[in-house]
Amino acid sequence: MSDPRQTLRAALDPRSVAIVGASENSNKIGGRPLLYLARHGYGGVVYPINPNRSEVQGRKAFPDLLSLPDTPEVAIIALAGDAAVDAVEICAGMGVKVAVVMTSGFGEVDPVGGKQKEARMRAVAREAGMRVVGPNSQGLANFGTGAILSFSTMYIEMPPEDGPVAVVSQSGAMSVVPYALLRERGIGVRHTHATGNDCEVTVGEFASVVAEDPGVKLLLLNVESISEAMSLTNLAAIARERELPVIALKSGRTAAGQEAARSHTGALANEDRVVDAFLEQHGIWRARTM
Repeated sequence: MSDPRQTLRAALDPRSVAIVGASENSNKIGGRPLLYLARHGYGGVVYPINPNRSEVQGRKAFPDLLSLPDTPEVAIIALAGDAAVDAVEICAGMGVKVAVVMTSGFGEVDPVGGKQKEARMRAVAREAGMRVVGPNSQGLANFGTGAILSFSTMYIEMPPEDGPVAVVSQSGAMSVVPYALLRERGIGVRHTHATGNDCEVTVGEFASVVAEDPGVKLLLLNVESISEAMSLTNLAAIARERELPVIALKSGRTAAGQEAARSHTGALANEDRVVDAFLEQHGIWRARTM
Protein backbone atom coordinates (compact mmCIF):
# COMPACT_ATOMS: atom_id res chain seq x y z
CA MET A 1 0.00 0.00 0.00
CA SER A 2 1.24 3.52 -0.79
CA ASP A 3 2.40 5.93 1.91
CA PRO A 4 -0.75 7.68 3.22
CA ARG A 5 0.97 11.07 3.50
CA GLN A 6 2.46 10.78 0.02
CA THR A 7 -0.99 10.01 -1.34
CA LEU A 8 -2.45 13.02 0.48
CA ARG A 9 0.12 15.36 -1.09
CA ALA A 10 -1.70 14.91 -4.41
CA ALA A 11 -4.49 17.12 -3.03
CA LEU A 12 -2.17 20.14 -3.11
CA ASP A 13 -1.02 19.82 -6.72
CA PRO A 14 -3.03 17.15 -8.56
CA ARG A 15 -2.29 16.30 -12.16
CA SER A 16 -6.01 15.78 -12.76
CA VAL A 17 -9.29 16.58 -11.01
CA ALA A 18 -12.79 15.18 -11.49
CA ILE A 19 -15.83 17.12 -10.25
CA VAL A 20 -18.62 14.65 -9.54
CA GLY A 21 -21.82 16.66 -9.69
CA ALA A 22 -20.33 19.41 -11.86
CA SER A 23 -22.72 22.26 -12.56
CA GLU A 24 -23.01 24.81 -15.33
CA ASN A 25 -24.08 27.29 -12.64
CA SER A 26 -20.90 28.66 -11.06
CA ASN A 27 -22.89 29.69 -7.97
CA LYS A 28 -23.60 26.06 -7.08
CA ILE A 29 -21.33 23.81 -5.05
CA GLY A 30 -20.54 21.67 -8.09
CA GLY A 31 -19.96 24.70 -10.29
CA ARG A 32 -17.69 26.97 -8.28
CA PRO A 33 -14.58 24.72 -8.31
CA LEU A 34 -14.77 24.62 -12.11
CA LEU A 35 -14.85 28.42 -12.17
CA TYR A 36 -11.87 28.69 -9.83
CA LEU A 37 -9.77 26.10 -11.64
CA ALA A 38 -10.22 28.04 -14.87
CA ARG A 39 -9.73 31.46 -13.28
CA HIS A 40 -6.64 30.80 -11.16
CA GLY A 41 -4.34 29.07 -13.61
CA TYR A 42 -4.68 25.41 -12.74
CA GLY A 43 -2.61 23.54 -15.32
CA GLY A 44 -3.88 19.99 -14.88
CA VAL A 45 -6.70 18.06 -16.53
CA VAL A 46 -10.27 18.75 -15.38
CA TYR A 47 -13.07 16.21 -15.80
CA PRO A 48 -16.60 17.51 -15.13
CA ILE A 49 -19.01 14.66 -14.31
CA ASN A 50 -22.64 15.36 -15.20
CA PRO A 51 -24.94 12.72 -16.74
CA ASN A 52 -27.25 15.35 -18.22
CA ARG A 53 -24.78 17.53 -20.12
CA SER A 54 -22.13 16.95 -22.76
CA GLU A 55 -20.33 20.16 -21.78
CA VAL A 56 -20.07 22.05 -18.49
CA GLN A 57 -18.62 25.58 -18.30
CA GLY A 58 -16.93 25.08 -21.65
CA ARG A 59 -15.32 21.76 -20.76
CA LYS A 60 -16.23 18.34 -22.14
CA ALA A 61 -18.36 16.52 -19.56
CA PHE A 62 -18.65 12.82 -18.82
CA PRO A 63 -21.74 10.93 -17.60
CA ASP A 64 -19.98 9.16 -14.73
CA LEU A 65 -16.58 8.40 -13.22
CA LEU A 66 -16.23 5.10 -15.05
CA SER A 67 -16.54 6.90 -18.40
CA LEU A 68 -13.36 8.91 -17.87
CA PRO A 69 -10.40 8.22 -20.17
CA ASP A 70 -8.02 8.22 -17.20
CA THR A 71 -8.16 7.91 -13.40
CA PRO A 72 -8.13 11.39 -11.83
CA GLU A 73 -5.73 11.94 -8.94
CA VAL A 74 -8.36 13.91 -7.02
CA ALA A 75 -12.15 13.74 -7.14
CA ILE A 76 -14.45 16.41 -5.74
CA ILE A 77 -17.73 14.86 -4.59
CA ALA A 78 -20.62 17.32 -4.83
CA LEU A 79 -23.55 14.89 -4.73
CA ALA A 80 -26.31 14.69 -2.15
CA GLY A 81 -26.84 11.99 0.47
CA ASP A 82 -26.03 8.35 -0.20
CA ALA A 83 -24.92 9.18 -3.74
CA ALA A 84 -21.84 10.80 -2.22
CA VAL A 85 -20.96 7.59 -0.36
CA ASP A 86 -21.46 5.56 -3.54
CA ALA A 87 -19.17 7.95 -5.43
CA VAL A 88 -16.45 7.52 -2.79
CA GLU A 89 -16.67 3.74 -3.23
CA ILE A 90 -16.32 4.08 -7.01
CA CYS A 91 -13.33 6.41 -6.57
CA ALA A 92 -11.66 3.90 -4.26
CA GLY A 93 -12.16 1.13 -6.79
CA MET A 94 -10.72 3.24 -9.60
CA GLY A 95 -7.54 4.17 -7.79
CA VAL A 96 -8.29 7.84 -7.12
CA LYS A 97 -5.75 9.20 -4.62
CA VAL A 98 -7.89 11.76 -2.77
CA ALA A 99 -11.65 12.27 -2.58
CA VAL A 100 -12.82 15.68 -1.32
CA VAL A 101 -16.37 15.18 -0.06
CA MET A 102 -18.21 18.50 0.06
CA THR A 103 -21.56 16.91 0.83
CA SER A 104 -23.02 17.67 4.27
CA GLY A 105 -25.63 15.76 6.27
CA PHE A 106 -23.31 13.24 7.94
CA GLY A 107 -22.01 13.07 11.50
CA GLU A 108 -22.51 16.80 12.07
CA VAL A 109 -26.31 16.35 11.97
CA ASP A 110 -26.81 12.65 12.67
CA PRO A 111 -24.40 11.22 15.28
CA VAL A 112 -25.61 7.67 14.60
CA GLY A 113 -26.59 7.17 10.96
CA GLY A 114 -24.34 9.95 9.72
CA LYS A 115 -21.32 8.57 11.56
CA GLN A 116 -22.06 5.11 10.16
CA LYS A 117 -21.90 6.51 6.63
CA GLU A 118 -18.63 8.21 7.48
CA ALA A 119 -17.28 4.91 8.80
CA ARG A 120 -18.29 3.21 5.54
CA MET A 121 -16.40 5.80 3.50
CA ARG A 122 -13.38 5.51 5.77
CA ALA A 123 -13.31 1.72 5.51
CA VAL A 124 -13.47 1.54 1.71
CA ALA A 125 -10.91 4.33 1.38
CA ARG A 126 -8.40 2.75 3.72
CA GLU A 127 -8.75 -0.64 2.09
CA ALA A 128 -7.91 0.96 -1.25
CA GLY A 129 -5.20 3.31 0.05
CA MET A 130 -7.29 6.36 -0.89
CA ARG A 131 -7.56 9.44 1.33
CA VAL A 132 -10.88 11.16 2.10
CA VAL A 133 -11.15 14.83 3.06
CA GLY A 134 -14.52 15.61 4.65
CA PRO A 135 -17.38 15.02 4.41
CA ASN A 136 -18.91 18.45 5.02
CA SER A 137 -15.74 20.04 3.63
CA GLN A 138 -15.85 23.48 2.05
CA GLY A 139 -12.87 22.35 0.04
CA LEU A 140 -9.17 22.93 -0.50
CA ALA A 141 -7.33 25.85 -2.06
CA ASN A 142 -3.65 26.09 -3.00
CA PHE A 143 -3.04 29.43 -4.68
CA GLY A 144 0.56 28.45 -5.36
CA THR A 145 -0.52 25.76 -7.83
CA GLY A 146 -3.99 27.01 -8.84
CA ALA A 147 -5.62 23.89 -7.37
CA ILE A 148 -8.71 25.65 -6.00
CA LEU A 149 -10.96 22.72 -5.09
CA SER A 150 -13.41 24.79 -3.07
CA PHE A 151 -16.90 26.25 -3.22
CA SER A 152 -16.21 29.21 -0.92
CA THR A 153 -17.48 32.56 -2.22
CA MET A 154 -14.67 34.37 -0.40
CA TYR A 155 -12.26 34.03 -3.31
CA ILE A 156 -14.69 36.04 -5.44
CA GLU A 157 -15.31 38.67 -2.76
CA MET A 158 -11.63 38.97 -1.78
CA PRO A 159 -9.29 38.20 -4.72
CA PRO A 160 -6.45 35.86 -3.78
CA GLU A 161 -2.76 36.59 -3.87
CA ASP A 162 -0.11 33.97 -3.25
CA GLY A 163 1.88 34.60 -0.10
CA PRO A 164 3.62 33.11 2.95
CA VAL A 165 0.61 32.14 5.09
CA ALA A 166 -1.32 28.85 5.22
CA VAL A 167 -4.68 28.34 6.92
CA VAL A 168 -5.92 24.83 7.74
CA SER A 169 -9.23 24.43 9.54
CA GLN A 170 -11.93 21.88 10.21
CA SER A 171 -14.53 24.62 9.82
CA GLY A 172 -15.06 26.12 6.37
CA ALA A 173 -16.02 29.51 7.75
CA MET A 174 -13.02 29.62 10.04
CA SER A 175 -10.73 28.83 7.13
CA VAL A 176 -11.80 31.87 5.13
CA VAL A 177 -12.28 34.46 7.90
CA PRO A 178 -8.53 34.66 8.60
CA TYR A 179 -7.94 34.59 4.83
CA ALA A 180 -10.13 37.68 4.47
CA LEU A 181 -8.51 39.50 7.41
CA LEU A 182 -5.04 38.82 6.01
CA ARG A 183 -5.98 39.88 2.48
CA GLU A 184 -7.49 43.12 3.84
CA ARG A 185 -4.06 43.86 5.29
CA GLY A 186 -2.33 43.13 1.98
CA ILE A 187 -0.85 39.81 3.14
CA GLY A 188 -0.82 36.98 0.62
CA VAL A 189 -2.22 33.57 1.52
CA ARG A 190 -0.99 30.44 -0.25
CA HIS A 191 -3.19 27.77 1.36
CA THR A 192 -6.75 27.80 2.66
CA HIS A 193 -8.05 24.32 3.45
CA ALA A 194 -11.17 23.11 5.27
CA THR A 195 -11.21 19.45 6.28
CA GLY A 196 -14.82 19.26 7.54
CA ASN A 197 -15.80 16.28 9.66
CA ASP A 198 -12.34 14.65 9.50
CA CYS A 199 -13.80 11.19 8.96
CA GLU A 200 -10.51 9.92 7.49
CA VAL A 201 -7.94 12.70 7.02
CA THR A 202 -7.62 14.80 10.19
CA VAL A 203 -6.97 18.53 10.23
CA GLY A 204 -3.61 17.88 11.90
CA GLU A 205 -2.47 15.42 9.25
CA PHE A 206 -3.49 17.72 6.42
CA ALA A 207 -1.70 20.62 8.11
CA SER A 208 1.45 18.51 8.44
CA VAL A 209 1.53 18.06 4.67
CA VAL A 210 0.92 21.78 4.10
CA ALA A 211 3.73 22.55 6.56
CA GLU A 212 6.21 20.89 4.18
CA ASP A 213 5.66 23.63 1.58
CA PRO A 214 8.87 25.73 1.62
CA GLY A 215 6.87 28.82 0.62
CA VAL A 216 4.86 28.73 3.86
CA LYS A 217 6.33 30.90 6.64
CA LEU A 218 3.34 30.90 9.02
CA LEU A 219 0.69 28.24 9.61
CA LEU A 220 -2.67 29.10 11.15
CA LEU A 221 -4.61 26.12 12.48
CA ASN A 222 -8.25 26.03 13.56
CA VAL A 223 -9.43 22.91 15.37
CA GLU A 224 -12.79 22.04 16.88
CA SER A 225 -11.53 18.85 18.51
CA ILE A 226 -8.27 17.00 18.96
CA SER A 227 -9.47 13.56 18.00
CA GLU A 228 -6.12 12.17 16.90
CA ALA A 229 -3.25 13.72 18.83
CA MET A 230 -0.46 11.97 16.91
CA SER A 231 -1.15 13.96 13.75
CA LEU A 232 -0.66 17.22 15.66
CA THR A 233 2.49 15.80 17.24
CA ASN A 234 3.83 15.04 13.74
CA LEU A 235 2.84 18.52 12.57
CA ALA A 236 4.74 20.09 15.47
CA ALA A 237 7.85 18.03 14.66
CA ILE A 238 7.80 19.12 10.99
CA ALA A 239 7.24 22.75 12.03
CA ARG A 240 10.16 22.67 14.49
CA GLU A 241 12.45 21.22 11.83
CA ARG A 242 11.47 24.00 9.43
CA GLU A 243 11.38 26.69 12.17
CA LEU A 244 7.80 27.30 11.05
CA PRO A 245 5.59 29.03 13.61
CA VAL A 246 2.17 27.44 14.12
CA ILE A 247 -0.68 29.35 15.75
CA ALA A 248 -3.76 27.37 16.75
CA LEU A 249 -7.27 28.59 17.50
CA LYS A 250 -9.19 25.91 19.39
CA SER A 251 -12.94 26.41 19.55
CA GLY A 252 -15.16 24.90 22.21
CA ARG A 253 -13.65 26.72 25.21
CA THR A 254 -17.12 27.49 26.57
CA ALA A 255 -20.28 25.39 26.83
CA ALA A 256 -21.79 27.35 23.95
CA GLY A 257 -18.64 26.88 21.89
CA GLN A 258 -18.63 23.15 22.57
CA GLU A 259 -22.23 22.88 21.41
CA ALA A 260 -21.41 24.89 18.27
CA ALA A 261 -18.51 22.58 17.47
CA ARG A 262 -20.69 19.50 17.93
CA SER A 263 -23.41 20.84 15.66
CA HIS A 264 -20.97 22.12 13.05
CA THR A 265 -18.61 19.24 12.33
CA GLY A 266 -19.82 16.64 14.81
CA ALA A 267 -16.68 17.31 16.86
CA LEU A 268 -16.30 16.55 20.55
CA ALA A 269 -14.60 19.46 22.27
CA ASN A 270 -11.68 18.65 24.59
CA GLU A 271 -11.06 19.91 28.11
CA ASP A 272 -9.51 23.35 27.73
CA ARG A 273 -6.61 23.03 30.17
CA VAL A 274 -5.59 19.71 28.60
CA VAL A 275 -5.55 21.38 25.18
CA ASP A 276 -3.40 24.20 26.60
CA ALA A 277 -0.89 21.72 28.01
CA PHE A 278 -0.77 19.66 24.81
CA LEU A 279 -0.17 22.66 22.56
CA GLU A 280 2.45 24.13 24.89
CA GLN A 281 4.27 20.81 25.08
CA HIS A 282 4.54 20.71 21.29
CA GLY A 283 5.51 24.33 20.75
CA ILE A 284 2.25 25.37 19.09
CA TRP A 285 1.13 28.88 20.00
CA ARG A 286 -2.50 29.21 21.06
CA ALA A 287 -4.60 32.17 20.01
CA ARG A 288 -7.60 33.03 22.18
CA THR A 289 -9.52 34.96 19.53
CA MET A 290 -9.60 35.31 15.77
